[in-house]
Amino acid sequence: MAETNTTQGAKIIARTKLLPHESHGRQRVLAAKMPTAFAQMAINDTIFIGRIPANSRILADSVVSCGAGTATGTLDIGLRETATGTVLSATGIATGVDVAAAGVKFANSGAYVTGGAEFVTTVETDVYATVKTAVLAANQALKFEIYYVCD
Repeated sequence: MAETNTTQGAKIIARTKLLPHESHGRQRVLAAKMPTAFAQMAINDTIFIGRIPANSRILADSVVSCGAGTATGTLDIGLRETATGTVLSATGIATGVDVAAAGVKFANSGAYVTGGAEFVTTVETDVYATVKTAVLAANQALKFEIYYVCD
């Protein structure tokens, strides 16, 4: 019976050290919530969620928990370099997260986490959301949980 090694399996066989983001690193969560009171946000306004350290692998199990919002309201979740503000991908973690109806929504549809993709930050990285398709209602309850592996 044939066996194929993963990238990490090949490193183990070659006795090459695995980096924490490759195997046995600690899972972390970037948890953030909107303030109790904030003004309505327009389409293309952004929300700074927080920072992820360099050499972190973004996981595919992030979520957004939200109260009921504006009909057809969605958010994209992306990454930008902290030092320069250069956008790496405006939809790297998620695209079109439905925040119109209350509930817990998966935020794992971005190019960095779907289809077998793997993304490892090379520098400290800001995570941010962009309001799409409809204004974000003032004072809408929103909580973000972005999962990653590092150290």
